[in-house]
Amino acid sequence: MNFLIFGVLAPIAYFLLRFFIKKLVMNFIQNAKRNSNIKNMSKCEKCDTFMHEDELITSDGKKVCNKPSCNK
Repeated sequence: MNFLIFGVLAPIAYFLLRFFIKKLVMNFIQNAKRNSNIKNMSKCEKCDTFMHEDELITSDGKKVCNKPSCNK
């Protein structure tokens, strides 16, 4: 009887509990990320500064910022 409880049921219960807790935490993180006003940042490939994705321009397949030195 102990083998049935500790060898079969306990591992199944452990993995199911772990799965549901992981799912709960992932949903919490996604909802927190979705509801916050965090901007997505990207790096300019020429001057290595981080800017908002809307402020970067794609030029020759590279993301560059609006600075005159990067637009050349």
